[in-house]
Amino acid sequence: MAAHTATAIVEKLHSAGLNLSLAPTGGLAVAPSNHLTDDLRALIRDSKTLLIDWVKAANNAASHVPDPPENPLDWKELAAAYHAHHFNCPTCIAAGRGSRYGQRCGAGMALWRAYCD
Repeated sequence: MAAHTATAIVEKLHSAGLNLSLAPTGGLAVAPSNHLTDDLRALIRDSKTLLIDWVKAANNAASHVPDPPENPLDWKELAAAYHAHHFNCPTCIAAGRGSRYGQRCGAGMALWRAYCD
């Protein structure tokens, strides 16, 4: 099997409608399981350590949420704050594709609600 980059694997999984996260035990959680094929299961199994490292790095980047704007009525600042988070958070990126891909992370949901309000 040719070596794949974590980003290429994650893109392939996302295009199949799958969302990656860390399991409470520290392993990898892939949902929804009914979207998994034998080929995707093998790809995940062969790349498990690489994918876990990718999710951990993405979660670390997503934890650096910008401060909310001082004037909450300025929708442009709220949009910029949400977008700064969203495009660095794989959970929020997946959620942006539709509810079947999961919910936004806690920080992303707080920024999204502030923006929508």
